[in-house]
Amino acid sequence: MPTSYCAVVSAAQIGLRHNFMKPLLALNGSTVVKNAIEALRAMNCKPLIVVSGRNSADLIRHLGRKNLVHIVNRDFNRTNSFYSACLGFAEVPKDIDQVFFLPAEVPLMNKDSLVMLAQHMQEHPELDILRPTRGGKIGHPLLMKRAAVDYLLNCGGEGTMREALAAYPGRMGLLELDDEGMQLDVDVEEDFQCFLAYAQAQAQQQPLNCRADIILGRDKPFFNSLLATLLRQIELTGSLSTACAKANISYSNGWKSIKSAEIQLGFELLESSRGGSSGGVSRLTANARELLRRYDSLEEQISRLCSDSLLDYFADTN
Repeated sequence: MPTSYCAVVSAAQIGLRHNFMKPLLALNGSTVVKNAIEALRAMNCKPLIVVSGRNSADLIRHLGRKNLVHIVNRDFNRTNSFYSACLGFAEVPKDIDQVFFLPAEVPLMNKDSLVMLAQHMQEHPELDILRPTRGGKIGHPLLMKRAAVDYLLNCGGEGTMREALAAYPGRMGLLELDDEGMQLDVDVEEDFQCFLAYAQAQAQQQPLNCRADIILGRDKPFFNSLLATLLRQIELTGSLSTACAKANISYSNGWKSIKSAEIQLGFELLESSRGGSSGGVSRLTANARELLRRYDSLEEQISRLCSDSLLDYFADTN
């Protein structure tokens, strides 16, 4: 089976620049944090977990909820970045093979670097953790197997991640990459101007791409990527209320969206059992699982069509 990837992006402790959130700083027609998200999406990381703290509502609004799981560290002022990272690690599904971890302040790694990290990990199955380097200096992101994620979770966010990694009993490896962007830190003042200059130079080298959001509807839209994400969370958690919280949707809006889709589709999406100490469990129906399978397949096919058609219309722009 192909390796499954997930990503955790931590933006809870990232600072401000001139009273403006650094993750939202403009960067090559996008923003600092969106640049990191798009690079990880290119690796088909699902789910993609974003941990926020300072001004979390602004960050969630900016990123939206499409194929994202938002976690808020409400104690960001009293905890450190390792604690925030662990909040994200706790949301990694058990069936995920490997996890990219990226602080949002280091968003300029090349997408090719992610591919090389993944390939190196495949070629060296003895490794649990792989860290990129350039000129002997460690950069980001880290790529970790499930065992390493569980180890970091057991540390409970105590101390720093650097200390936890130094004490890790398993095998760690380093991969030298010629990628300056994986070391430039938007949260370090002396790096910032170099960061902007490097980002501009890199943007002009990147090929044009396009994406499509798939929306199903009859007389009106009733199913999109946000509802697909909510259903996946219900299947993982067994609870509509918990799934809504993880997808940052109010319970009433989540319930209404599901009921509206059921009317348009002509079948139920959830089956629930009542009672017990947990108050009951919600699961996807067989029809709902099949709907998700077809939706994902359609999304992949249209993404390929978008990429192929892009060359027909914008070949001279790449």
